Amino acid sequence: MVPGADPSVEEAVPVFKESVGVDAISAKENSVPVTVIEAQVPPQTYYLLQYGVFSTPERALQAKEELLKAGIAAGGDTEDQNRVYAGISPDREQAKLLSNQLKTQGVELYVRELELPGFEKAAYGGEGDKLTGFFQLSSSLVGKLSGLSSTLLGEGGPNTVPASDMKELNDLHQQWTQNITALPTGLPKEAFASATSLEKAMNSAISALGEYNKNTAKEHIWEVQSSMMEYVLREKEFIQFIKQ
Repeated sequence: MVPGADPSVEEAVPVFKESVGVDAISAKENSVPVTVIEAQVPPQTYYLLQYGVFSTPERALQAKEELLKAGIAAGGDTEDQNRVYAGISPDREQAKLLSNQLKTQGVELYVRELELPGFEKAAYGGEGDKLTGFFQLSSSLVGKLSGLSSTLLGEGGPNTVPASDMKELNDLHQQWTQNITALPTGLPKEAFASATSLEKAMNSAISALGEYNKNTAKEHIWEVQSSMMEYVLREKEFIQFIKQ
């Protein structure tokens, strides 16, 4: 719990692993026929810092506000609105280091493994290669942004991102933007809103990292973390809509 937080808010429930299925929401259940294409998308694993599982969405919202007031990232699951997260990393050990660092500030967190399922068939009215390429670029960008932001938060002093790394990220982001812009016309209608949210979250992360390089304020790095949590949780939703 964040120091000074409302003690009536429930403590975290230590659940450590989540594997996302597709039974709850699936493009297969659509009443409108969809085009099914082949795509080669491997599973992806990320490590979220879970702040707590709360009794109501209102309690979860209160917990998010506590984290934000403490200058920490805050994210919530679109499916389980009572679950609150405070960070993300593509690496378990890196996630543990960030969790331990926040523990010294009085913030208790659990490392929760989140696996996004891979798939070989998808409901999509476009080319399978484009969809596969989108997920490849997403994986690369999320891995780099979440890993880099975790590293920067764990370092003792402010350090700017090297120009070569920023160029690589900006080039990847440009490719990703071109890719996602072409996706919506072939998506099932249920997946369209998720794609829009993905674009917003990724753009926010890139923008925040650019701002950090101007003044090295850690609040921008926490914004990258928040955006990456939002992205991964929305990507989970997106996969549920298109996986066959």
